[in-house]
Amino acid sequence: MSVEPVVDVPAQDERSLQQRQVTAVWAWAIVLAIAAGFILIGGGRQDLGPIEARLGIAAGEAFGPLGLAFGGWEPSLWPGEVIPSILWGWGEEGRITSASVRWPAAIAGLLAGLILTKRVMATLGMRAAILTMLCWSGSVALMDRSAGTGLALISGLAIVATIDRILGRGSDWVAGLWAALAFLSGGWPPLALIGLATIVLGRRGTGLSVGLLVPPILTAVAWSAWALNVMSTEAWAAALTLPLTQKSAWFLPVTVFALGLPWSPFAALAASRSVRDGWSEPGRLLIMGWLQVAAASVLAGTVVPGLATSAGLPALAGLAVVAAASCDRLWSGTVSAVTRRRALALSVTIALLWVVPIVVGGIYIGSAVSYYRWLAIFLIGMTVPVAALCYKAVDLSDLRRALVMVALISVCLKFAHMGCYAPEWNYRRSQGPWGRAIGQWVPPKWPVYTTHAWSPDLAFSIGRPVRHLASPKLLAFQKNRPTHHVLLLESEFENWPEDAPALVKVASFQDEHGGTRVLARTAGEFSWRMARQTPAN
Repeated sequence: MSVEPVVDVPAQDERSLQQRQVTAVWAWAIVLAIAAGFILIGGGRQDLGPIEARLGIAAGEAFGPLGLAFGGWEPSLWPGEVIPSILWGWGEEGRITSASVRWPAAIAGLLAGLILTKRVMATLGMRAAILTMLCWSGSVALMDRSAGTGLALISGLAIVATIDRILGRGSDWVAGLWAALAFLSGGWPPLALIGLATIVLGRRGTGLSVGLLVPPILTAVAWSAWALNVMSTEAWAAALTLPLTQKSAWFLPVTVFALGLPWSPFAALAASRSVRDGWSEPGRLLIMGWLQVAAASVLAGTVVPGLATSAGLPALAGLAVVAAASCDRLWSGTVSAVTRRRALALSVTIALLWVVPIVVGGIYIGSAVSYYRWLAIFLIGMTVPVAALCYKAVDLSDLRRALVMVALISVCLKFAHMGCYAPEWNYRRSQGPWGRAIGQWVPPKWPVYTTHAWSPDLAFSIGRPVRHLASPKLLAFQKNRPTHHVLLLESEFENWPEDAPALVKVASFQDEHGGTRVLARTAGEFSWRMARQTPAN
């Protein structure tokens, strides 16, 4: 007589559940570590470019339906972009710095990556989710995070969240709330892209619905009522029509592909049947949905004026999801021989495009500029494991080694950007050094007047309110302070009108192009003790 073993099924299920929970915790820990390493480290180091400087200037002015810059409404700055910088400035004792603009953008990029990762984890598994965050945060776009690349991260976060919700749960009220936030952050172009996404998806539950339409429409009406109450009709109309005045971005496809490097080439492997056959049905719907959104965003952003800035981030999101899903299939090793060879060829090409310029350029930079010598030595040294992994991947036809090699190149790209590009931009190409040099001659909170438009990043770096004068004569009507500072070109100072208030030179500065900038003030009694006793307003 045999005795059947007694199996405690509930106990086994409980242990299996606990193991899955532990695995999920470790997976999320890896995801967060990747995101922090690529996106958050060095998030506020780089000086602001002209586009971001306008946002920084607006964050230091009064809050309104549009941002204020140089004393007037700036139609390209929407309140959803300005509010995060204002809030960050409160955490810095009310001072608006480059970090006030950089950090909200970095956090928006991180949140967008977490939204994508969560959806991929629910459909394709934990390994694909980790690869999604690696393809997203390990790209050039998220390492740089600057508006100079043509990306609007805050409004892009709202667009990505809306499309993710539509793909996962359909066009419900939550998607509508995200769409309303997208309008407040970028106007109607984000809504146009969201509407386009609902058309190209063409699935049940992903089309236009009451829940998706009502929140952004009500938000647009409320914003318009607010704007028309505090500003002229012309300013309101300028904000809505500004995108239509922009040119078509014919190089947007190339730009998106370049910003997605070094992972974007792997998205092309989704054309292989052996890659697609390994996806589950929910995973296939998610991946193909994001692929459709990416293609539609690139096409619309290229052809339609004003959509390029809003189209960049959803296009990159689609590339990251498709590339990660393809890399997940490569890691499993169950793809066809043809796909394996193509993947290895892509990996070798990426390795060559990294190793050759780094060795040649690193030797030159390390020899010519002592500041970058150790960084150049480090990057050249890192080409050894990259080359070794590349050789072993090809020799053994090992796709896992190839993917590790590309991940290592992403890490090297991060070090190169953080250690070389950011200081080089800060010290040689940004207006920060000149602006800070000018600002030290002007008392805090005292305005600097100009008679022509200076670069916004120079104005922001001065750290003082900058006000534009339509005529030099108007300087005589500024009565709130005993003396007033004016920033001029040397030719403007030498030809200052006789019927305008007389000026005294304070200091002169030589810009990066060899020109001279003159800081002057109106004649009269001035001392720093007097400046400290003068009210702020």
